[in-house]
Amino acid sequence: MAPPIYVKGGVWTNVEDQILRAAVSKYGLTQWSRVASLLPKKTAKQAKARWNEYLNPTINRSEWSTEDDEKLLELAKLLPHQWRSIAPIMGRTATQCVERYQYLLEAALKGEDEEDDDEDDLKLSGPGIETLPALGNAFESLPSRPDMEDMDEDEREMLSEAKARLANTQGKKAKRKDRERMLDESKRISLLQKRRELKAAGINVSLELKNRKKRNEFDYNADIPHEHLPPPGLFDVAQEDQSNDSDRASFQKQVNLKGISRKEGDKQKQKQEERAKQEGKRLRKEILAAAEIFSNIAEEQQTKRRKLELPAPGEEEHDDVRTRILEKSKELLLVSETYLKDSAAKSEKKATQTRTLQVAKVKSSRRQIAAIIHNALSALPKPKNNVEVVLPQLDSNEEQLILLVPQGSEEGMSKNLKILQQVETEKEKLRRSQVVQRGYVIPSPETLIPIPSTLKGLEKDIALEFQALVRSDYTEFEDPSSGFNTIEVVDEQIYEEVLKQISQELKNSKKETISSSDDFSLPEGSEVADRINDALDRLDSATDMAEQGIQEDFSKYEEEVRAKYTKLQEAFETLTDAILDEKLSQNAARNEEIAITMRSSRLHELVQMVTAAESRCS
Repeated sequence: MAPPIYVKGGVWTNVEDQILRAAVSKYGLTQWSRVASLLPKKTAKQAKARWNEYLNPTINRSEWSTEDDEKLLELAKLLPHQWRSIAPIMGRTATQCVERYQYLLEAALKGEDEEDDDEDDLKLSGPGIETLPALGNAFESLPSRPDMEDMDEDEREMLSEAKARLANTQGKKAKRKDRERMLDESKRISLLQKRRELKAAGINVSLELKNRKKRNEFDYNADIPHEHLPPPGLFDVAQEDQSNDSDRASFQKQVNLKGISRKEGDKQKQKQEERAKQEGKRLRKEILAAAEIFSNIAEEQQTKRRKLELPAPGEEEHDDVRTRILEKSKELLLVSETYLKDSAAKSEKKATQTRTLQVAKVKSSRRQIAAIIHNALSALPKPKNNVEVVLPQLDSNEEQLILLVPQGSEEGMSKNLKILQQVETEKEKLRRSQVVQRGYVIPSPETLIPIPSTLKGLEKDIALEFQALVRSDYTEFEDPSSGFNTIEVVDEQIYEEVLKQISQELKNSKKETISSSDDFSLPEGSEVADRINDALDRLDSATDMAEQGIQEDFSKYEEEVRAKYTKLQEAFETLTDAILDEKLSQNAARNEEIAITMRSSRLHELVQMVTAAESRCS
């Protein structure tokens, strides 16, 4: 069946407007023939005019102002009847400009008629067609017609075709053919439904057309237009044609069955999914069984291992641990007491208040220390059989630790030596500087400030010793290639004697009284305040004067810089002009030399030709 033929044009419908918007959003503002292919009742020019005159969202639909009217009248005088060129200048469409121009003319004519209104006037008036301006059928600039409740078949086909083509982003021919096939199928189903309804009503209608002319028309969807069959050749291709027909039939069957849920394919998919699930379960079971076997082997190996049997801790070790804890707590108390004594010596004016605070602080610190020790001891785990030997870091009774190992064999002697070496290394670590013990960063000796000449006596010796200690620590722990002398670790006995002397000196030191803070208060009075205010005023005035001088100097400097910059720019421009002139003159001279040589060669050739001609004539 041939497609229907339309007289393109007419009023735009809402469906066509929506299709045009979607097509413009996909194809752009240049492919109007492709856009119009979705609208069987409109041409490409009509689609473009509809977009430019009505659907374009950039159209200015605001009210006309007096300035716009004046501008429109001036442009109409300058460019008469050239509304396509006036429209972009006004920022509106051509139809809007024409309608506004005619409205202004009508308003002007009405005003003249009202002024010169006579009873004998025989001109046309009223709401008739004769009085209206000749605008023509500009359907592209008019609003669209609303959709009907029951759309025609043509509009439905147009809408479905547009939906399918606009939704298709691949643009394949197979999809288009499939879409046409689906449209034909939908038409056939609708005809069958219509025939059934008519048959139920008692009317028999056949699906074939009764008109022979229409029945014999060419179907562009089913057949190939202008097809020329090739002439038969020398070879027999009947078998090939049969195979091609069978392949085509099978392909057509697959195409017809597309989209329909086939039970066999669904069953195969279900079977494959079930097989995959069963294989996954089987693999999980195998993995779990292998993991259980491996865990059993590991447990058997652990049971086969021999436990580490150590002697139970004796009473002497418990006593050592207790004495160590007590010594540490005493040291903490001594440090806190010395800190509190130093702070109390600084402010003896408030002796009564500070004493109570010191006592409270000492009590609170002791309670905190006791709580910390209690928590630490309670957090200790219970003894187990597989406990490793932990050596004490510092213990005055190391002879008792050595006696725990039997001394009869060579192995016992080697173990005793190892224990002694470890104890000595721990003691040496504790006799190092506090920076190394706490893991702080050791500064470079290059950053040390030289000892000032004002230091004398004990202060100078302390400074020298400090620098020597820093250098030795730096060479020993940071950079051995620095080459500074290292200080040997102090002997343990000397170290303990020094600590005892320091503690005795701290105990025997007398408390120094500090004078009251009233002696250091500033004198109070109005004269002092006046002097201070006067001095501040003088400083403010001096700073203001200095700022003004700096600003003046800065402004002068800026002016000089600008003047020099302008001079440099002018000099640069003159230099560039001179360079350009020089290059132009050089090019001109070069071209003139070339022209002179060419002209001279031509003249020589002419002279030779003339002389040759004269010699021939003579």
